[in-house]
Amino acid sequence: MALIDLHIHTTASDGTDAPAVVVEKARDLGLAAIAITDHDTVAGIAPAMEAGARLGVEVVPGIEVSSDYRGNNVHVLGYYIDPESPGLRPVLEWVAAERRIRNEKMVALLAADGFDISMADLEAAYPHSVLGRPHVAEWLMRKGYVSSVREGFSRYLREGKKYYLPKRRIPLSRAIEVIGQAGGLSVLAHPLQYHYSPKEVMELLYTADSLGIRGLECWYSEFSPRKREWLARQADRFGLCATGGSDYHGTRKPQLSIGSGMGDLAVPYEVLENLKKLR
Repeated sequence: MALIDLHIHTTASDGTDAPAVVVEKARDLGLAAIAITDHDTVAGIAPAMEAGARLGVEVVPGIEVSSDYRGNNVHVLGYYIDPESPGLRPVLEWVAAERRIRNEKMVALLAADGFDISMADLEAAYPHSVLGRPHVAEWLMRKGYVSSVREGFSRYLREGKKYYLPKRRIPLSRAIEVIGQAGGLSVLAHPLQYHYSPKEVMELLYTADSLGIRGLECWYSEFSPRKREWLARQADRFGLCATGGSDYHGTRKPQLSIGSGMGDLAVPYEVLENLKKLR
């Protein structure tokens, strides 16, 4: 059975593998197709598709857009987007500007308290990346302040900690709209990862469905078989396409592997075929 992974991050955002390296790993694992879904950027799509054409791996052009839903950060995956879409560019530029302002404030707070860190350091260490908290946490690890990226978040950068700063995001409705305008198919990412109660999850699903979401991420590295089955039933109930992927980030999230670790988390190619029917 041909397998796929529709949720992968590269160095274009907060992954640690370059786009071509991700494709090579997918080829070595025998995956038939992958989707590049970097956070709020399309920079990794072209090099990944070039590598895919060379290595015989189907690469789906995608993105993962951060959006605001009732004050929470809810992610929307976009598949088969046109990276050159004129409607997409201004939104991504706004997101990048907001992210930079947040980064500068966060780094300034850390530096004021004696941490050896600056924006120049981060930009030199992570060129061509969309900088964010994962890069800051990794820098703190490099400097010996923490032993891991996870510790960097738990001690300093997670919500409620001293150096955490909230950021402005586009509304969920706008994220879905922009993906559609770019010719893409919007999918609600990992819907059970937002720390919602069962009632709140259903409210999110009803809202996303009313806004025109096209799919629901049901296969996910951190979902139990029971959770995946429940989500698949909801996808069927709402008439949404059930999709899935690993959320691979490389060494920043070592517990997540390309292809969802295969095994019972393996996503069949049939999922991508169903997605294509919606185009």
